[in-house]
Amino acid sequence: MNTPRTYVCLPGAWMGAWSWGFVAERLKVAGHDVYALPFPGVGERAAELSPALDNDVFLADTIATLEKHDLRDVVLVGHSFGSLIAGLVTDRIPERIAHLVILDGGIPRDGQSIFGRIPQEIVAKRQKLVRIVNGTEVLPHAPVGSLIIDDPELAAWTHRQLTPHPLACYTKPIRLRHEAGNGRPMTYIACTRPRYPVSVGNHEKAAAMPNVRFRPIEAGHNCIISAPDLVAAELLEIPR
Repeated sequence: MNTPRTYVCLPGAWMGAWSWGFVAERLKVAGHDVYALPFPGVGERAAELSPALDNDVFLADTIATLEKHDLRDVVLVGHSFGSLIAGLVTDRIPERIAHLVILDGGIPRDGQSIFGRIPQEIVAKRQKLVRIVNGTEVLPHAPVGSLIIDDPELAAWTHRQLTPHPLACYTKPIRLRHEAGNGRPMTYIACTRPRYPVSVGNHEKAAAMPNVRFRPIEAGHNCIISAPDLVAAELLEIPR
């Protein structure tokens, strides 16, 4: 039997640790340790929403959790927005990361914001939706039809869990001190059925990177909810 691994899973925008529940269950059954972490002000921690929240706060909070539990040799997995924070964590503390997994997200680049990376027509639509909650500019969650989850009951359940996401996470440029991945092994899991409009170009960029293990799967963007068997199978095959 293979030695148990430690998976640390970061959620996408508007989501919390709950979004990893189905995948985490499968990884645990296979004998591994799983930590699914919500970000401050989002998901299970929505009550912490404040104007101070941005990617730097999410980064510091995630690092603090890894250090508190002394997690090492971690398979760090970021879904969608969570891949940005996973990339920043690997940039800062590579000694704790065994493998970085980006799940249908973007490859982080120094000086770039999310709104600076995704298609500008999508940015324009999202900027029109911005509102104020608890004195904080937020992006409200998307309508249920945009979740790319075929099962209507599962899509409705998912939609009920979503919470607003701090706008600063999208507008503030990130700072990388090293090349993306910081020398750690990287896997990119690309959701191809259908392709998420926000991810346009990300698949091609990841596939062209010589240091990235590229793995397409036939599932929609929120595959951790709609296709947990596929995702868990990919994570269990991450090279040691």
